[in-house]
Amino acid sequence: MIPGTYRTVFKLEGAKGGACSGFFWYHDDESEIDIEIVTPGDSLVNGTINYTLHPSLGQDGQPIPNATLSVPLAQSRLSPETFHEYRFDWHPQRGVEYHLDGHLVHTIVRNIRTQGGNLQLKLWADGNKWWSGTPSTTDVVMTVKSIDAYYNTSSSDAAWVKACAAAGGPSSKTICTIK
Repeated sequence: MIPGTYRTVFKLEGAKGGACSGFFWYHDDESEIDIEIVTPGDSLVNGTINYTLHPSLGQDGQPIPNATLSVPLAQSRLSPETFHEYRFDWHPQRGVEYHLDGHLVHTIVRNIRTQGGNLQLKLWADGNKWWSGTPSTTDVVMTVKSIDAYYNTSSSDAAWVKACAAAGGPSSKTICTIK
């Protein structure tokens, strides 16, 4: 993945306990741009939407100022059961801007990464009291309406074209990593 704007529209249904949905760019645990929704449950962050740029903790274990914005779902007027657009814009000089339904909610201008990674959309519950908490007692369903990635590249990358073709792509069934 390269800098650009990344968007998804989805909804979560059926949660009766902890689950976490995440839309994020990932390189490693120290290079991650997250939008995560934690359903109501028993975790320490239950019922929140979280906008985070990792690392979010300093070497001393203390939170890095402004690296995370955690908003209670009730305060954000977000109902996970209805479709919403989650978006982050990543620019090496301007930082990372997080948007919910087209409205800017948070901007981070520190520790902006430039290395490549991958875009992920996930739903999970792992019993971690710090995050998802006790898993839902019912199936949680994530319905995805769209995933869009907009980025600018001004020249063709012959190595990418060759690697993608070798993987059987480009096609709707092939994953071709953007570097």
